[in-house]
Amino acid sequence: MKKTLGIIIKSIFVLIVASWVILIVVEYFRYQKNEPMLVVLKEETKSYTDGHVYIYHGLGYKSIIYNRTSIYGKEFGPFFIQVKEEIPRK
Repeated sequence: MKKTLGIIIKSIFVLIVASWVILIVVEYFRYQKNEPMLVVLKEETKSYTDGHVYIYHGLGYKSIIYNRTSIYGKEFGPFFIQVKEEIPRK
């Protein structure tokens, strides 16, 4: 009985992790096609004097869209990526 319960719990865990990874891959390809995210837990908008930055939080990842005159573009990455305040100097 304990062995069967352990197998069931491990199977459920693997299924959850696999589903999460598939979701991240789907979200990334939607991001590449400029389509909206499927799962948005939180939306933020930061206003600057030269435009706006839109931040969309998902399940462990986020998408950032820069619509400013100094920075224009988009990013997709893990939940801990930071919003660029200015253009990085080389």
